Amino acid sequence: GETLEVREFLKEQLEVKGITIHAETSPTAVEKQDDGSMVLKTSTGDIATGAVMFATGRKPNTGDIGAAEVGLELAPNGAIKVDEYSRTNIDSIYAVGDVTDRINLTPVALMEGMRFAESAFGPDGPAVPNYDLIPAAVFSDPELGTVGWTEEQAIQRAGEPVDVYLST
Repeated sequence: GETLEVREFLKEQLEVKGITIHAETSPTAVEKQDDGSMVLKTSTGDIATGAVMFATGRKPNTGDIGAAEVGLELAPNGAIKVDEYSRTNIDSIYAVGDVTDRINLTPVALMEGMRFAESAFGPDGPAVPNYDLIPAAVFSDPELGTVGWTEEQAIQRAGEPVDVYLST
């Protein structure tokens, strides 16, 4: 999560380009019209438009990998349950990345994989992933990039106000 300020900035920039954001709306269907336009059916009504972009996030894609057949414990959303060392309920199976539904970002999956390798093959024993300073990018126009905590998280951890520096 980006801070509210960053989300508001991106929303403003997209609206300047003529893009309308329909937050707090659940899409139910998209119907292509004979003239090539589209009608987006939502929980709040129909929206006639020329194009539709969904930003809905990800979910673990574990349905066809045989997880249930080998006895892996799965969360209700299909995520493979793991402990802090990425161990599953089966001693010989570890899981990292989006299938665990912890933080679904590429840098996190890479870091979890490195900690697994250190745990399984390194001389120092089990290594726990550190989720404190995670880089993230939003591939929009303008592009957004963040590293670390949001302002709200920093204040919560520090227990007092913090200085925030922004660059545009």
